Amino acid sequence: MIQTIMRYHMIMKQWAIVLLVLMMATFSGICSAASDPTTMPLVLTTNTSEPYDDEEFMTIVNPVIGGLTDRSLNSSERIDVQSVYYSASAMKVSPEFYPDALNLTKLLFYLVTSSETDEELEKSSGLGTHNNDVRDSLKEQLKADESVAEEAWRGLRHLYPNSTLFR
Repeated sequence: MIQTIMRYHMIMKQWAIVLLVLMMATFSGICSAASDPTTMPLVLTTNTSEPYDDEEFMTIVNPVIGGLTDRSLNSSERIDVQSVYYSASAMKVSPEFYPDALNLTKLLFYLVTSSETDEELEKSSGLGTHNNDVRDSLKEQLKADESVAEEAWRGLRHLYPNSTLFR
């Protein structure tokens, strides 16, 4: 009888630990899901030594930015924008051009990530469809990434005054 009681208490303690771990994992997941933008894998750096790639940078970025009519990208546009993001991020830009170049790479990256998240939210199947926590997390991620893209765009309006990207 004593062994049965001891075994019962041991099982209850194990269940209590399992439930505590699950609650902590759930709580930390909810807390960390709050509106932090996606981290850019490559961040443009400035370089003090010439030659600079400023002209080449704009040569590859301008057609992409000019071709976008709004911030929602289809899969083909996403591939193009992502490719240009990686190419542009690897270039060496002058200190004078750096603020614009950084905003351009941020814009490209966050247009891609927000577009991917938006597509995931619009799917008729997947985790976001059946799990409200995941759906809410995706919505928060979308808002955060769109916010960073729009902030980057505000720093670029002088380069593209006729664009309809964020109107």
